[in-house]
Amino acid sequence: MKFRLDTQNGITVGIAELEGRLDASGSAPLQKASADWQTKTPFLVFDCSRLDFIDSSGLGAIVGCLRRSLENNGDLRLAGLTPKVAMVFDLTKARKLFSIFSNAGEAAASFGATPTAIQER
Repeated sequence: MKFRLDTQNGITVGIAELEGRLDASGSAPLQKASADWQTKTPFLVFDCSRLDFIDSSGLGAIVGCLRRSLENNGDLRLAGLTPKVAMVFDLTKARKLFSIFSNAGEAAASFGATPTAIQER
């Protein structure tokens, strides 16, 4: 997982690039890393464009990261869902929990946008 900070419209946004598989073996490291990232900013984007697979453990980890962001008056947005990953979010109805964008740049920029300008994919 790569992580970087970006400033959009005066707001510091953390962008994490998830890749490969997010399953039981990757869930705990993601949650631990996310807790560290959230000490830098409560506004996160998970770029999933290189994520090939996600199971229920991975989905639970992402939902847990969202919960923690919301508790810190922030938010977690998703970007670049691959077809296989998007299918998991659709089948579980988890898509309704997230603002989802086609790429990380759009997701990061949305933190400075008005709520009516935020578009879900």
